[in-house]
Amino acid sequence: MTERTPPSLLPTDGQPAPCRILVVEDSPLNQMLVTAILAQAGHRADTANNGLEAVMAAQAGGYDLILMDLSMPEMDGLTATRLLRDLPGPAGRVPVVAMTADTDEADRVRCRHAGMNDHVAKPVDRVLLLETVEKWLRASAVQASAAPDMPAGFGLCASAAPAAAGEVLDCEVLAQLAQDLDADLLTDVLRQFVEETRERVARIAGETDRAVLMREAHTLKSTAGTFGATALCSAARALEMACRASLAEREEAGKADGDGEADGSADTVERLCGDIPRLAGDAIAAYRAAGYPV
Repeated sequence: MTERTPPSLLPTDGQPAPCRILVVEDSPLNQMLVTAILAQAGHRADTANNGLEAVMAAQAGGYDLILMDLSMPEMDGLTATRLLRDLPGPAGRVPVVAMTADTDEADRVRCRHAGMNDHVAKPVDRVLLLETVEKWLRASAVQASAAPDMPAGFGLCASAAPAAAGEVLDCEVLAQLAQDLDADLLTDVLRQFVEETRERVARIAGETDRAVLMREAHTLKSTAGTFGATALCSAARALEMACRASLAEREEAGKADGDGEADGSADTVERLCGDIPRLAGDAIAAYRAAGYPV
């Protein structure tokens, strides 16, 4: 695998002036949340729905930073970053920060090889997101060539610790959102989350394609975690992993001319697809019980 070299930035001690940031994210809900956080910090945020739109926007120039989701339709964030690094001039040297729910070491390596500068985890933690953004905006120079290794700042920004197993909502996450957003905006994004979740849960309940289920579960894992729906987030994560295992088993069985996935994976996927609508309903009821008009 060819490792792309990200631009080297030299942080300074001064606070950066308000900057123009491109948020590349296929979830309207996550777009709303991240752009609101950036706006409150004084930055101008534009959005792109996928990697292809991001490359087109970056070609026009003018961005100081790009926040890039990894899993998106049309073009994923890794492919988009590789294309960005091939752009001539300043557009090819804009710092790119991965923004994803995938946070293990293999994902760090993939981001590094694609030419990304840093990596923040979803669910989005406001403080850690802004710390990472400010770090890369405090740049005294953008060099045309960089050292072969990633900058020392590359690393995971851990999200808040999950609540105890079995809890429907993480009240600490909701309390933090209430501090970060004004009441009207919080109500709007929660309603958007509930609407988006209902639609996604309906698709999950009626879907049999493991690859499609895995993508839906991946996004649900991220958004549910962002809004403190702990049990729903855990079930979506388990469904994503079960679908991934199922696809791997099918691939191996196909090579061996077998019958397909093992019964264990199929049973797990079926069980989780049945659990998720109930858990989504529990989360929505818990939001209402907590006084949120969703």
